[in-house]
Amino acid sequence: LARTGRVAAVVVTEGIARTPQGVGALQEVLRRGGQDDIPVIRGASPNPMWPEQLGPDLQIWRANAERLNHLLEAPFPATDPPTADIAEALRPKLAACRRISVLVIGPWTSFLRYAADVLERVDRIVAQGRPYPDELTGQPEGFNCRYDLDSCFAAFDLLIGRQQRADRQVRAAWVDIPNALEPCRTAEPGVDASGRQLYAFRPVPQWIDALAQGKHMAPVIAAMLRAHPEGWEKTSLWDDLAALYLLRPDVFATRGGHQEPCVSAATIRDMLTAALTADLPHWAAIR
Repeated sequence: LARTGRVAAVVVTEGIARTPQGVGALQEVLRRGGQDDIPVIRGASPNPMWPEQLGPDLQIWRANAERLNHLLEAPFPATDPPTADIAEALRPKLAACRRISVLVIGPWTSFLRYAADVLERVDRIVAQGRPYPDELTGQPEGFNCRYDLDSCFAAFDLLIGRQQRADRQVRAAWVDIPNALEPCRTAEPGVDASGRQLYAFRPVPQWIDALAQGKHMAPVIAAMLRAHPEGWEKTSLWDDLAALYLLRPDVFATRGGHQEPCVSAATIRDMLTAALTADLPHWAAIR
């Protein structure tokens, strides 16, 4: 999305990464990709009761994320103090925006700090994952919800209410990888016949090689993926798909209450490459 020239700001919320380390890591990615003019704001952290319930794997994921998949020898924490008022920090960044799209690829903690300030100008919200009625258990199961369950429920309740407004409704879409045996059109299934998770929508060596031969942000992403291949063995393009939905909603379809890709994983990876290497700073650059 950085290549579109329309990213007004990024708010880093505590989740996989802590906020100072997450801000520092993202700023380094943007610097290496020539996009360091994009403001990065240090967001909020949740009530500690929620992260403490996620188990020891969180620390492994965190160490990997804060070092950009081992591309950095050590975390690169930002030195700025915590943002006392996220809405106030965002106001000057959004002052020229008549309409705002919000992409949520982390917990909902920060969103609730600035939502009231921006919702009148928000025309759509795209979130990674799926609304909890789509979950088999009927409860939020995705990491972004479980990391701060209070904010997740509050945000979902807020967005449901906004759909009832007669004057200013907000389009809200959840985006996830295929997670069933019968995916949409040419997309690969998310599970096999025994219910075992498949990872068709993941980085693969051929894609990493193609990124390395590209320009702008592409070789930066390739370097991260090459630095520690074990770091993405059991992962998928979850957040990447949510971002791509803002650019190419035409290759997704509604599955229950969320959106899933209807094209193959190889096609998705090609589209991401086009977005990362685009020369023109507008939406048409990756069409």
